[in-house]
Amino acid sequence: MNKQEFTKAIRSGDHKFHLDNVVITTNDQKLTGKGSLEVKANKFKIFVTLPSDSKPPLMTAGIKMRKDFWAIQGLIENEIGFIAHSLPFSRVEHYASGQPSTTLQFSTDRLELLPEGFECMTSKEVQAMHQEVSRQAGVVQTAPENPRLEDVTESAIIQARFHAILPGFKLIERNGGTQTKTSNSFLGDSMSYATDTFQCELENWKCGLVEREGDLHAHLISKPGFESLGQDREQKVFHAFLHALAFIHGRHTWPFSVEHRQDEKLVLHSIQLNDEIAASPHSPFSQALAFFNKTKSLGWNFQNVLEKAFIFFKTGTKLTHELERLLFMFREATTPGVPKRISILSLSSLLESLVRAVFEEKIEPTTQAQDGDFKKAKNAVCEELKAKKDETHTRLASILANAEFMNARMRYEAVIQHLGLPLDEKWKDLFEVWRDARNPLSHRMSGGGDSDQSIKDEIVAESKIAGAINCMVLKLMGYSGYVRVSTVGDEYIQI
Repeated sequence: MNKQEFTKAIRSGDHKFHLDNVVITTNDQKLTGKGSLEVKANKFKIFVTLPSDSKPPLMTAGIKMRKDFWAIQGLIENEIGFIAHSLPFSRVEHYASGQPSTTLQFSTDRLELLPEGFECMTSKEVQAMHQEVSRQAGVVQTAPENPRLEDVTESAIIQARFHAILPGFKLIERNGGTQTKTSNSFLGDSMSYATDTFQCELENWKCGLVEREGDLHAHLISKPGFESLGQDREQKVFHAFLHALAFIHGRHTWPFSVEHRQDEKLVLHSIQLNDEIAASPHSPFSQALAFFNKTKSLGWNFQNVLEKAFIFFKTGTKLTHELERLLFMFREATTPGVPKRISILSLSSLLESLVRAVFEEKIEPTTQAQDGDFKKAKNAVCEELKAKKDETHTRLASILANAEFMNARMRYEAVIQHLGLPLDEKWKDLFEVWRDARNPLSHRMSGGGDSDQSIKDEIVAESKIAGAINCMVLKLMGYSGYVRVSTVGDEYIQI
């Protein structure tokens, strides 16, 4: 069994595989054994039977962090090397042939497949090996069929290459496709063409997004002259690319598999089993926009927004990390099946969090002097009220002591203006929608009811708040152009 057969078997349903040469590395010892790997209910279940003289450590109570996980390494079907990280969730003591033994059971949703054969070598190493074999055999070298064996210059070497498979992911825009030739003994030859690809360049990278059998194959390949950033930094760049795709399409980009190569040497091949992947209906763009862009020449450019999102997430600042988490929760909160009131409450909190994050990172540093003057005046008034020494003035002083330089409306309007959005009726009304949608849910659940009008108001409020979040994030990325501000009526504006 090779890797391709193994990954195909995983995708097709529940399977069981034999494990050999298993080594378990705990915090303070190594254990050896053999067992099996089961794929069931989107989990890898690993069963390892230890020799009779093994003494695995007992699991202590308490919270376990990722650093406490054990490493399980071995061979699948005696051919495919793997490594996984987990903690045993079950331990069974039993006897085999009169000897006591222990079976540990692990559960994880992620495996790393180890490189083998030519995967362990760079293109230069493969070329050198080929030349040495040819020299020893006395063969006159000709142009090899394998492109990896060609004489290449330093600038032509692909320093970094990523390939990820995103299950069930549909592109909103395509600018290329696949041409297929078929031949039949009776009908003869025929050609077909499928528009299933988007390709472009993003800074130092070539991007290829190809739809295949219901999945999206995402490729990110370094351009000539690219200097390797190291394995960790390159993977952060690829994750930024996935975050950009997720935001634009309103869907988590959780790959089933990821391959990372440096100069054709495989440095990472991970397999991830995922449950249902959240997909929000409130994506900032849609296939309808892409269609009308082509038929009516709207001037919208998918590559432009993809590049701006990619560059934004690639910066890796505190704000971008906050937005990665915020947009993750955005998609989770608005995926179909989540009750509307939970969605609205979540979106209202996320909008407030976004406003605060932008204000504190971009605006607050410029208002420190004014904030200082405000605090001085507030403290002076509080002291004057307290000097009255009666209950009414003391209570008023206590309330005033909690006053901030900017309230929620002022922060919201400051952020809108900072982002270059017009503080017109649309954005002023949005604040009222946010306030009305949030407060009844935050303070009392009795308002609204289940009338048709109430349900309609909740749908409209969710759509408008989601659209506002998308607009603000796009402006942070430096984007200008068409964006969907409401899924109700599929409403678009230019920002």
